[in-house]
Amino acid sequence: MIAAKSPSTRQKHEIVREYLTESLRSGEFEVGRRLPADKELAARLGVSYMTARKAVNELVEASFLERRIGDGTYVRAGTQQRLLTTTLNLICTAYEGTTTRAFLQLGGVAAQQRGWRSHVIRIHSDHEQGALRALRNGELSLVLADEESLKGPLGKAMRGANGRAILLGWRLDENGVPSVLADDAQAVHLAVEHLQAAGHRDIALLCNHPQSRNERVQIAAWSEHLTRSSATESERLLIVGNTPRFECASRFAYEATRHWLGTVGRADGVTALISIGDELAIGALAACRDARRNVPDAMSLVNLNNSAAMEFSHPRVTCVDINLEAHIEAALEMLGEIARGETSATPLRLIQPCLIERESVRPLAPTQPQVPSLLSP
Repeated sequence: MIAAKSPSTRQKHEIVREYLTESLRSGEFEVGRRLPADKELAARLGVSYMTARKAVNELVEASFLERRIGDGTYVRAGTQQRLLTTTLNLICTAYEGTTTRAFLQLGGVAAQQRGWRSHVIRIHSDHEQGALRALRNGELSLVLADEESLKGPLGKAMRGANGRAILLGWRLDENGVPSVLADDAQAVHLAVEHLQAAGHRDIALLCNHPQSRNERVQIAAWSEHLTRSSATESERLLIVGNTPRFECASRFAYEATRHWLGTVGRADGVTALISIGDELAIGALAACRDARRNVPDAMSLVNLNNSAAMEFSHPRVTCVDINLEAHIEAALEMLGEIARGETSATPLRLIQPCLIERESVRPLAPTQPQVPSLLSP
């Protein structure tokens, strides 16, 4: 029996799972070998059948074991090596966007360079158990999630992870969660200043969820540069995609921008647009084209984020690069401090963005002063 060996604060299935994990790590259960049936395991360990089954199911979900219908539960190939190697969880939403793909690619490379193994855990509104279990168990994790997810059990689990989970792209440092994100205000300033240097004055902003924390910062920074600083001016030049969770942001950005171009944006004076994210930029490009306001001839565009989608679009889009690679390096430094028992003096790391000039910004010809006619009276 093993249940009595651990503090009563722990659930029994967690104790059983830990016992089985150690048995897998030591090689007691070899690859390809069938484990005892759940009932036999329960009897051997002095726990209920449901407790044993729950522990085994969690190891199946973690891809250490596999259940073969009608044949029992077996150890997966590579399980012992995984357990003997430091594993970095890359936790992200199930929605596949350009930032998510870059996060997984760069995170995997960074882990490999350290001799670690990376393990991808995707979360969905009704499927977060794998991520929650990893966080509650104190596994090293990088988390890239949307703000809505962080309001529920995922955010609570991160607050209880004792610094072993780093949040990217958002901030919960005030709740004790180490966080790494871009300096969003500086990113907007770089975009606006680049457009202003090209002669643009009325600059619209295409956002997605203006109520979110990050976008509030970006909108506030953009508002500082408005020619006529007023609520009316902000409303006139702010385009809102308002994409529902897990829907296509490009489609909603297209519809919002197309509507704006056909109403408010028809007025003379608006010559430039800043988009917050690749998918919004793609929608904006299409909307401008369909409205015969092609980028960059009739509308200049700067996107807040850089990716292959922006580099190889037509035209190639000028971007403010938030430097996701630097995000990951900073996060891994923080995890290293935690692993060494050090307390990070700065639970929030701000990454400085940089401008990447391409083809989507067209300089405006300077306005020529009126010269009086010699024939005028």
